[in-house]
Amino acid sequence: MSAESSPSPAPPRRWFGLRPVALLELLLFFAVALGLDVWFGTGLRFDGVQPHPFWIPVLLLAIQYGTSEGVLAALVASVALRLGNMPDAGIDQDLYDHLFTLTREPILWLVAAVLFGELRMRQLRERDELRAGLAAARQEAEAIARSYRALKSVKESLETRVAGQLRTVFTLYQAAKSIDHLDEGEVMLGVADLVRTVMKPEKFSLFLLNNDVLESVTNEGWDDDNDSYARWFDSGTPLFQTVIARQRQLCVNRVEDERILAGEGVLAGPLVSSDTGEVVGMVKVESLGFTDLSVNTVENFRILCEWIGTALAKARQFRTANEQRVFTDDALYSSSYIGRQAEFLALLGRRMGFETTAITIRPTGLSRLSVAQRADLAAAIGTAVRGSLRDTDLACDFGQQGASFGVILAGTPLEGAKLVEAKLERAVRRELPDGLSNIPIGFVTRRVEPPESEPSKPEPAAGKAVAEGTG
Repeated sequence: MSAESSPSPAPPRRWFGLRPVALLELLLFFAVALGLDVWFGTGLRFDGVQPHPFWIPVLLLAIQYGTSEGVLAALVASVALRLGNMPDAGIDQDLYDHLFTLTREPILWLVAAVLFGELRMRQLRERDELRAGLAAARQEAEAIARSYRALKSVKESLETRVAGQLRTVFTLYQAAKSIDHLDEGEVMLGVADLVRTVMKPEKFSLFLLNNDVLESVTNEGWDDDNDSYARWFDSGTPLFQTVIARQRQLCVNRVEDERILAGEGVLAGPLVSSDTGEVVGMVKVESLGFTDLSVNTVENFRILCEWIGTALAKARQFRTANEQRVFTDDALYSSSYIGRQAEFLALLGRRMGFETTAITIRPTGLSRLSVAQRADLAAAIGTAVRGSLRDTDLACDFGQQGASFGVILAGTPLEGAKLVEAKLERAVRRELPDGLSNIPIGFVTRRVEPPESEPSKPEPAAGKAVAEGTG
């Protein structure tokens, strides 16, 4: 505690309302004074000496300690002066003159003690009032300081919480963007970041529904040596029946759910699309901090499962629609469409007696290019292919995000296709931007063979050519 905030000193001890130090000073003074009078003086207690030495204790004690000590000093001085020292009246003195002579100094001492003592008492009262006011001011200042420190602490705590919430919102936004894609693979890559941000689990896994089996595609935090969690659940298991068939979320806090989970985790929820109601899989949290499992956590987990399920369902819908479309964004035929056409042309050529060939164009080293450079490269190749085609040729994007293109040449033998290949290579080199002019591009020409039999699910001949050309 600082000196300013320390309490005021306790009042001095008193004997019968008098300070002990004043009594000690008074005793010492008269012992010394009377001793000097006896040894060196006349023994008349300094009677007739002006000013009388006994004024010293009266004035000092009255001025220093106040009225009570001053009056005591005056009384002691009077007794010390007149006790055993009463002079006789003179011949020319009457009774009143004699009484005045005897009581003059004692009366003056009493008057002076009261006068100066009261002045000192007023000063002491003012001093005590000032001290009390100062103590109250110090207490108020200390209270204000404590309030300020408490307010500052609350402010800093609120600032920290607000900053933490802003960081959490920003992190959640970034994680949510990671699943905001139309590619199913990119969505699954972003699921891990989203689960970590929202749930902060120690161990979790992502299962996708494949026919009647839940298969693990992502697991984080698992220890292969110590953890024995199941990597798949078939339709006959209680967990599959509850989460997928009944679309119900499981939490280990509930007795029935704990029995169904059977040690496989603390939370499990179905991935359900909010748009179509389709169930695409399951998210399972195997380990979570004790303090992190709360009612809010369970609700957040439900929203998270719905969020992921909707994103995966949309990605699957986009993939299905992309496979069924005829043209790509570059005005080229899609790989699924051109595959069917190539198979048809090969079968027709076998019946009518003409050949169908395919040219595959595949640039290499794409991993070292930026997204913008890959887009420029795909646009340049698409422009060159479209500008070099004949009326009977079909150009396509083989669905590898600009990594492979192809041309189907109907009624063109392999030798003629080689000439078209050289023409395409020159056209592609002319269209390449300056920064990509030296990138290696492979051209593979082959004959499209018709299938020997009617398979249940035919593989597009162009797809075979691309697979062999890109492999």
